[in-house]
Amino acid sequence: MNDWVVCCDFDGTISIPDAVEYLLAEYADPYWKELDDRVWRGDLTERAAMMEQVSLIRASWTTARESLLRGVMIRDGFAEFVNRCRAHDLPIVILSSGLRILIEALLEKAGVHDVEIRAHEVEPLATGWRMQPYPGPRMKECCSHCKCVDVLGFKGRGKSVIYIGDGYTDLCPSAHADLLFATGTLARECERLGRPFHPFETFHAVEQALAAHPAFHLPP
Repeated sequence: MNDWVVCCDFDGTISIPDAVEYLLAEYADPYWKELDDRVWRGDLTERAAMMEQVSLIRASWTTARESLLRGVMIRDGFAEFVNRCRAHDLPIVILSSGLRILIEALLEKAGVHDVEIRAHEVEPLATGWRMQPYPGPRMKECCSHCKCVDVLGFKGRGKSVIYIGDGYTDLCPSAHADLLFATGTLARECERLGRPFHPFETFHAVEQALAAHPAFHLPP
């Protein structure tokens, strides 16, 4: 199935809840919530908000990691979905506006290995974490990680894109998807915009929808 690729968001899509927001709620000034509100109002770019929010986290990596592994889970069926994709030569790439070290820690706990991750790096200082944004190009300055560039890059190489997401930074790239799975805020926005999508609550549901989709078949 080399003519298809799965592009999947992490925070709020693979992880429940959003891993970055979980740490912000635990270790940052509540001001971080105001920054989120300003992004949705259009008063602040997601890139600027994310940089500032991460800088508000006051915890060592050891403390944050222990809390993260207690409080955040991987959405049901994701490990099996990854294995099914691999069995049928369907590439899967995590496109995240979150933090790589959080993603790697949670996937390791879930027993998911060797999935390509495109996300931000961070230096987790006890006096305030320092984010190093994902270095890829951006079509616009608004998002910290322009997932449209990734999606359009795959399409430019002749791939059809299955996109799976839940939030603000998934809204633009999902418009370029050939097949869209949405939950959370992304699902609500797609309904408002009249954009076709498949709702899901587990990755078992994603797997079942792909198996039944007429564009291709994912055999058992």
